[in-house]
Amino acid sequence: MSLQNVASRFAVVKRSLLAIYLLGPGFFFITLCAKSCDAEDSLPKIRVERDLIYSSSDGIELACDVYSPPKVGEAKFPAVLVIHGGAWSSGNKMTMGGYASKLAQIGIVAVAINYRHAPTHKFPAQVDDVRDALIWMSDNANHYAIDTSRIGVFGYSAGAHLACMMATLRDEPRTRQLTTSAWVADDPRWIRLPSTAAVVAGGPPCEFRTLPSSSTGLSFFLGGTRAECPDIYAAASPVSFASEGDCPVCFIHGERDFIVPIESSRALFDAQVDAGVSSEFVVVEKQGHMITFLHPKTSETMIDYMKRNLLLPNAPSESSKR
Repeated sequence: MSLQNVASRFAVVKRSLLAIYLLGPGFFFITLCAKSCDAEDSLPKIRVERDLIYSSSDGIELACDVYSPPKVGEAKFPAVLVIHGGAWSSGNKMTMGGYASKLAQIGIVAVAINYRHAPTHKFPAQVDDVRDALIWMSDNANHYAIDTSRIGVFGYSAGAHLACMMATLRDEPRTRQLTTSAWVADDPRWIRLPSTAAVVAGGPPCEFRTLPSSSTGLSFFLGGTRAECPDIYAAASPVSFASEGDCPVCFIHGERDFIVPIESSRALFDAQVDAGVSSEFVVVEKQGHMITFLHPKTSETMIDYMKRNLLLPNAPSESSKR
């Protein structure tokens, strides 16, 4: 590849990162309008509890909404943590209400969360917030009839990045986990953190180690350029932790996604498959980042994957395709 082509590709990446930051609020205003209608109106049998506090960090109370199926006797339900996108700097749990409602409708407790936003709160604050949310789900398992052996995670865009962090860090030793956390090594929360059984990631940025070393596009989130803090760029990249013990991931990506290029999630998918992880990759043809979030194929794929891996854990998975 010529230097001119390399420079051109770097320019595209830089514009993409800038687009993630600038389009985040607008994108999630659109999705809020399109997806905020949920169970109370259309699915009266689903119970929704809003604005429950799952954690307090840096003086900020972090809230979640819990979407529960109707209880049937003493049945325990699988549960899915649902994480919004918005460039780690904007967005709200309400944008995921439509997805959370669909999960509750099929018999899965869905917990949609808010988390701390950059640039005020930089990496790894958001990863720790997801950990705290998973612990809250485990601590409240009896109240919400959650089977803690069947906990999944679903996120889109920045939320999908956080979901992939949970998938790839699942089997990592504490020393490597600490590079992605502000928790100290002997924090009692480490032993309370439940493992994830299924992850669905829509449009996830997964590889930051190959970004231009002088680009400031992610400084608001990672605290500087890759040249200034290469260890942080590596720690924030789920690909860094791809290994045989990962939780399998179902990747969903728009074919024409110019905000988060499809190659970013392909990098993690390929690394997992090479390690022997039975992950899957679904392409939404001819669609970009925002439309893929709204596309029926995304919802259908996510629901199907959670059904197969949480509701029917022994059902055969579809073969992975590169």
